[in-house]
Amino acid sequence: MKKVLTGALIFFLLLGQSSLFAEDDFLTAIGSLGASNLYMTFLTIGLLGDSFEKNVYPAETTKDLIDAIISLTKTSQESLNALVAGGEITGEDRATILEMMQAHGLLEKQAGELAKYVNNKATPNDFQFFRKKSWELIAKILNIPQ
Repeated sequence: MKKVLTGALIFFLLLGQSSLFAEDDFLTAIGSLGASNLYMTFLTIGLLGDSFEKNVYPAETTKDLIDAIISLTKTSQESLNALVAGGEITGEDRATILEMMQAHGLLEKQAGELAKYVNNKATPNDFQFFRKKSWELIAKILNIPQ
């Protein structure tokens, strides 16, 4: 009986460890995919603005691409929010995900301001303000020196 209990204890300890490793892998995947997403979204918005300025893309194409960026950014925010709302992610991991959500919000605003500019170049907009704020937070999340 002692061997069975010892075997069961070892099994449950190993099961708990594999669950822990799976959770670490899960959080690592979220972090690396999230970091890539933030960085690439920031670059895409900037490149889209530059492309519009240099007449690479007409206004209609630029607006369609901006709409796609905003939609994808909202979906990312909603997915991260669902993770946080579940209450299973805590501490530093939770804080990082909340920062990622905040960065997505800033990117969404940056893209929205670009859309204002595309609609009317003379309309005042806060594109550069949100560009700066987005980059500051993304650089912080990714540990990129400023």
